[in-house]
Amino acid sequence: MLGSILLSLRVVLIFMVFFLLSFIFMFVFLIRFKNTSNNLIFGKTFSYISIKILRIKVNLRGEQILQNHKHSVIIANHQSYFDAIVFGAIIPPNTLIIGKKSLIWFPLFGWVFYLAGNLLLNRKNHKKAMGTMRNVDIALQNGSSLWIFPEGTRSHGRGLKDFKKGAFYAALQNNVPLQPIVVSTLKDSLNFKKWNPGKILVEVLEPIQTKGVSVEEITSLMTRAHEIMKNKITVLDNELSTQALGSKIASVSASS
Repeated sequence: MLGSILLSLRVVLIFMVFFLLSFIFMFVFLIRFKNTSNNLIFGKTFSYISIKILRIKVNLRGEQILQNHKHSVIIANHQSYFDAIVFGAIIPPNTLIIGKKSLIWFPLFGWVFYLAGNLLLNRKNHKKAMGTMRNVDIALQNGSSLWIFPEGTRSHGRGLKDFKKGAFYAALQNNVPLQPIVVSTLKDSLNFKKWNPGKILVEVLEPIQTKGVSVEEITSLMTRAHEIMKNKITVLDNELSTQALGSKIASVSASS
């Protein structure tokens, strides 16, 4: 009973923070229209407050890779709406995000997403989708990084789904590296009915270079990236499982 109340309270608080920040930043981004640092400001603010409210532990690894990063196509696993909290803590400066066109109808946040300078992809209209991809090329050529969830949709913790080709075409056509970032499986490690819900591992992997890779090799490039990310997610999940088991053993030993 208490756990369900705690869960509901956390959900309400996070939504309140989300919409309050969206309302505030909507006016900020009107002044800073399409500034390439907008995502950094919103992401880190929302992430910091949310992590404090939820009392989760987020272990970020490989941040030095992003600190040294030049523009790239960032690819990350996509599990749920919770991703905004996790990845907001690590999004690099000068990074744009590709989202679904339907986001524009999402009150406040959809407008903030657009005002921040992000790109909206209409998957149902090929001509308009190609127009968005041309804007992707322009952004990358101007030195911005691009954040894409290559699965195209949320996995809801059911493993890394197959990748779509858009992120890989963008990297190849603009001769920029792919920058994988992975997060441990959320549904296995977090229980928001507890006062301390659990721990998340986020790791920035080594960039995957695309120089010298032809468009004809895109399938093998996708397979390689998928395998690297899937294997690392498994490693992170196993690490959390081992830590959880160790904590249980220590707790039993202490009480006996």
